[in-house]
Amino acid sequence: MKSVEQRLLSPADRLLAAAASAVLPGANQTEGRLTVLESVASVVAGWQLDEFWAAMDQGVSGIRSDPTPWAYQILESIAATPIPTALALAALSREVLPAGQQRSTGAYYTDWRLAEMLADASVPKVKVDGPWVDAACGTGVLLAAAALQVPAGRHRDTVIRDKLSGADLSRNALRGARLSVASLTSELSVVQGFTRRLLLQDSLRSRDSWQALAPAGAGLVIGNPPWEKLRVSRHEVAKSNGVNRAYGQSFERDVDLSKDRTRLLSYIEQVATGTRLQGRGEHDLYKLFLELGMGIAAEGGVLALLLPAGLIRSQGTEGLRRELNTVARDLSISVIENRASNFAIDTRFKFLSVVATIADGQRRPISLKVADRTGTLPDDPVTMGRAKLAKVRQDFSIPEVRTVEEWDLYARLAMNATTVGDPNGPWRPQYSREVDMTLDRKSFLPTHSQESLPLLEGRHVAQYRWRAKSYESGEGRSAIWRPQPLSRSPLKTQWYVPLRAMRRTTLERTTTSRIGFCDITGQTNERSLLVARVPDGVVCGNKVPTLAFHDGGAEREDLFLALANSLVVDWMLRRIVTTTVNFFLLDTLVLPRISEDSEVGREIVDLARRITAAEGNLSADLLIVGQWRARSDALIAASWGLSTADMEIVLRDFPLLDRGQPALEGESSSTVTADSVLAELSVLLGEQHPSTERCENERQAGAIPYIPAEFHLKGAA
Repeated sequence: MKSVEQRLLSPADRLLAAAASAVLPGANQTEGRLTVLESVASVVAGWQLDEFWAAMDQGVSGIRSDPTPWAYQILESIAATPIPTALALAALSREVLPAGQQRSTGAYYTDWRLAEMLADASVPKVKVDGPWVDAACGTGVLLAAAALQVPAGRHRDTVIRDKLSGADLSRNALRGARLSVASLTSELSVVQGFTRRLLLQDSLRSRDSWQALAPAGAGLVIGNPPWEKLRVSRHEVAKSNGVNRAYGQSFERDVDLSKDRTRLLSYIEQVATGTRLQGRGEHDLYKLFLELGMGIAAEGGVLALLLPAGLIRSQGTEGLRRELNTVARDLSISVIENRASNFAIDTRFKFLSVVATIADGQRRPISLKVADRTGTLPDDPVTMGRAKLAKVRQDFSIPEVRTVEEWDLYARLAMNATTVGDPNGPWRPQYSREVDMTLDRKSFLPTHSQESLPLLEGRHVAQYRWRAKSYESGEGRSAIWRPQPLSRSPLKTQWYVPLRAMRRTTLERTTTSRIGFCDITGQTNERSLLVARVPDGVVCGNKVPTLAFHDGGAEREDLFLALANSLVVDWMLRRIVTTTVNFFLLDTLVLPRISEDSEVGREIVDLARRITAAEGNLSADLLIVGQWRARSDALIAASWGLSTADMEIVLRDFPLLDRGQPALEGESSSTVTADSVLAELSVLLGEQHPSTERCENERQAGAIPYIPAEFHLKGAA
C-alpha cells in the first residue's frame, strides 16, 4: 500500500535511484541518494555544493559524475507535483525501511499535506520567543513546513538560523532534514546555525538537552512522533525475521521473545522513569512524546502534534487529556481519517491534529473539527465548552461530533442517561473473556468431540444474531466466512475447546445463556455495536466478550440487548469508538433510563425476544422482523426524548444501511430502515411524517428494513 505522496513522487524517486547509482556507484544507496539531493538543494537555493560540504565539514569521496544534471531532472519531476520542493526533498530523503522495521520504529512518515496543515495551524499562533522544536524530526518535513510559513528573506533566515531545532536517532535522517531546510535559504551561515541545533539523540532519553537548548521553553513544539506500543509480539518478531504470515495464523514453531523482552524492559525503564502522565497498561511512544512536548513548551508556547485518535478516547490517556485540558489555554483538535492516504496504512485509520497554546489564564472552549467520510475537514469548528464536556464525559474523552446540532444532541442525551458502568446505575455488568484466541490456541480442536464445546468468534456475531456467519476455511485474517440466512443458520465454527482446557468459572458460564458482543468494529461500518444473546453450550473467544448483570434477571439482559442494538445508542457509541469496543469504552457508553418493569420496558423486552427467536426459525418473516426492530428503535428514541428531527440527525450517520434493497423510483438508494423508524416514531409522537407514505411505497417495491448489505448481496438474507 502506497500513500498519495509516494505515488506522486515515484518518478522523482526512480530518477533519484538512478542518479545515486551513477554519481556514487561505490556507496550504499542512502549515501548516494542524499548526496544527489544535496545537489538538488544547492540548485534550488543558489549556493555552491562544494562550499556547502566544506561548511558542513562533510567529506564526500567516490563521486564518479557531476550530480547537477540529475538535480535538474529531479527538480523538473518534483515541479510536476503539487508538493513544495523543500517538502518533496524531505520525503525523498527518507530511508526505505522494511515493513517490519517501519512498524517497530513507528516510522509512518508525515505527508506533505499534513505538514502544511499543522504548520499553518500553529506557526501563526507563536507569539513568544524560544526555539521551534521537533523532538523526532526525521528528515525535517515539519521543520521545513514551519519555515515556509515565514516570508522568504531575512525573516525566514533568522528563524532557520536561530530557532529551528530537531532531533532524531538517525544520522541519515538529520542529513535529510539539513538539506531540505537548506533549500530554503541562500546563506550557508544560516544552514550552519541550523545544523548546530540538529541533535543525534533519542529525545525520550535526552530530556536535559532540551533544557539546555531552550532554558525558558520552546516557542513551538511541532511533530509527528512515533506511534507504537512498547511491546513484543510473536507476530511482529516473526514478520521482522522475514516470515510471511497473516495476523491470527498459527505458528509452525515457537518464537523466542526473551531477548527482545529484556531489551524492551530496559528501554522502558530508561524512558518512562520520571514521567507522571502515562497511565496504566502498555507504554506507547506517542504518549511519552506528548508528555515530553508539554514539558518542553514555554509559557505561551504552542504545541502542535499529529497523534493517534486514542488520545481523545482511551482509558490509558486520561491523565494526558486532563493535563492538556489544564495547561492549554487554547486547544484545537482535528479528527482525521486516513481516507486521503496520508499514510501508507489502512484508509480507516484515524488520527488527530492537536494544536494548543500552553499558557495560564481563562481556558477557552475546545475547537473541534471532525473530517467527513472523504477525509475532508469542515470549514467551521464545533466549539465545545469545557465545563459542559466534563459533565457529559467525566473522563474528558471527546465525542466526535461534526456539527453544533450533533454536539447539542449528544450532550442532551448524555445528561438524560446513565452509563453502563455507573456503580449506582442499573447495569453494573460483570465482563468475561471466556477463552483467549492466542494464549489458549494450543488446546483447540478442529473437530467436535463429546468432551468439547464449539467456539464462538467475533464474525459469528451480528445484531441479535449469534451465528450470522459460518466458517468455511483458512485461519486468522485470511479465513473465509460465509453470511447465513436468518431463518437457516446452523452453527459452523472453526474450533472446539475441550472441557478440560477451560477454567471452572468459564465452564459454569457456558451452562447458561448470556449477552455477548463483537468487540471489533468501526465508526463507519454499516452498524458499529453488534450484540446478541449467546446460548448455553458454546464458549466465546476473546473477541466476543460476555456480560452478566448483578440483578434483574433475563428481562434486564434482554432490555440491554435491545438498547445496545438500537440506532440511537449506536450513534452515541460512534462518537467515541474507533476500532474496538473494550470494557472501558462500554462502561462509559450511556443508555436511556428505561426500566425493564415499566410499560415501555416490557414491550422492548418482548420485541427483543421475538427478534432473537427469529434466528434459525424457518417460518421467520423478514419484513415482520424488520417492523419489530423499527418499533423497538422508535420506542427507545421516544423514551429518550428524541423528536423526529433529532432522529433524522442520528440516521444521517448510517449511510450504508439498505444498500441491497430496491430504491424508490427516481432515487439512487433505499432508505427503508430510516423511513420505518421515522414512521414508527411519528406515530408514537402523534405527528404526521412523510416517512409513513414512503414506507408503504418501499414495501410495495420489495424493500425490507434492517437487512445488512453483505447478507442480501450474497444471497443470505
